Amino acid sequence: MYVQDEYYFLNLAHDLVRDHDYELLHIDKDSQEIWLEKQQKDTSNVIRLYHKSFDWGNHLKNDMAQVIYKVQNLRKLLGGKKVKIHDVYIAAQAPVDDWESLKKPLLVKDKKPTEMHVYYLDERNRLNEKYRLYDDLGLDDRPIIQSDNEEVMERQSDEIKSLLKSRLVEQQQAEQSVFQHGRPLFTYVLLAVNVLLFFLLERHGSSLNTQTLIDFGAKYNPAILQGEWWRIISSMFLHIGFVHLLMNMIALFYLGTAVERLYGTGRFAIVYFLAGITGGLASFAFNTQVSAGASGAIFGLFGSLLYFGVLYKRLFFRTMGWNLLFILALNIAFGVMMPQIDNGAHIGGLLGGFLASAVVSLPGKKKRLNQLGGFMLYLLLTVGLLFYAMQFSSANLLQLAQHSIEQEEYHRTLKYTEQGLEDGEYKAELLFYRSLAHLNLDEAEAAIDDLEESLKVKPDFAEAHYNLALLYVSHDQVDNAKQHAEKALSLQPDNKDFDNLVQRLSSNEG
Repeated sequence: MYVQDEYYFLNLAHDLVRDHDYELLHIDKDSQEIWLEKQQKDTSNVIRLYHKSFDWGNHLKNDMAQVIYKVQNLRKLLGGKKVKIHDVYIAAQAPVDDWESLKKPLLVKDKKPTEMHVYYLDERNRLNEKYRLYDDLGLDDRPIIQSDNEEVMERQSDEIKSLLKSRLVEQQQAEQSVFQHGRPLFTYVLLAVNVLLFFLLERHGSSLNTQTLIDFGAKYNPAILQGEWWRIISSMFLHIGFVHLLMNMIALFYLGTAVERLYGTGRFAIVYFLAGITGGLASFAFNTQVSAGASGAIFGLFGSLLYFGVLYKRLFFRTMGWNLLFILALNIAFGVMMPQIDNGAHIGGLLGGFLASAVVSLPGKKKRLNQLGGFMLYLLLTVGLLFYAMQFSSANLLQLAQHSIEQEEYHRTLKYTEQGLEDGEYKAELLFYRSLAHLNLDEAEAAIDDLEESLKVKPDFAEAHYNLALLYVSHDQVDNAKQHAEKALSLQPDNKDFDNLVQRLSSNEG
């Protein structure tokens, strides 16, 4: 009977792997225990096939407990939200005592909803139990034909053992090959360039000096608005202080080497720069401060590893998944809690890296439709960030308004300030620049209204007090003019223009 049972056991495993796409998880050294898994929708079906007989139900129950324990240790590697364990025993005889109650579905308390089903394919109940197994799995039940010749069955069993073991080895080799698509050459180049530029910054001033950072290409919104778009890329290679450099270079070393091995050097370089660009654009759109650093591109490497997880879900969770997600969540949370961190660049880089990875795809995983979709979404992201930065970012609109005043394009100033006032941020400053545009367009009353409104928002706005005083002088409202001139001088006592206006108004009064 042993030969027949083993033959049936191995053919059952072979059928599930060959005809129903179950993946091999484990084969023991004697080929008497085989683990399979397949994800269907949100459920991971784990099948454990065991060629062994149990004399007593209590022994069977103890083995079931061991199976549950093993699955709990495997749960991080299983992609589904739910887990169904199908514990299948193939033996000549069933336990001699009452064990039928063990066949009832068992709900296991775990982080993931886990359900266990037991099937005992002994000689008497083999057909019915196999039918129940396949019915629970949603598979068509086809009979396993057994020969009357034991020598034939032994030979075929040896062939199936060899096939299953070869398939498992091929599967493991295929998984290992995923991490061998390139050597981390470009990562080392990036590390060297970042370190070299840091020491260059220190030699020509300081990496903590704002003007030095601007001179060397940091992200500086006013300069970008005047056409220096190259700063979006150049700022990726500059760092503000040694600690900033050290933290980013450690992250680049570990993430960069992993991503370059997965994607290859060419794809890695494309992902890194595209992520850096979206990170820079997001910083331009949401952060008015001078900024620099490789953080946007590095978060893009997080995005590329997440895309790898989409294509190789089980391998992702087996190797890096939960640790990576924890580190990513921790970094995002830290960025949200620390206002000085450019979180916009981080999120922009993360999204850009994920979409750029979809565009280049992983070696051997080219899907033209997915790549086209990734390209369109990446384009949409970059255009969207750029459009927001130019049309809706109050800080950038304020700088555009200032630049248009300098260029004497006063109607443009009105356009920029009105767009910025819709957001509500920098309201006092936007009203101030709109008053300048009205004044240069000979609309003095509108200029006065804007300055008065600006001072309601920001009462200590010295320049607004001064300009309003000048306008009141031109409208022969000397008392109002003097009041605002004195207020401006009290706010900036060293300002000669303010002092001269107060003295002139006082002498006229005398």
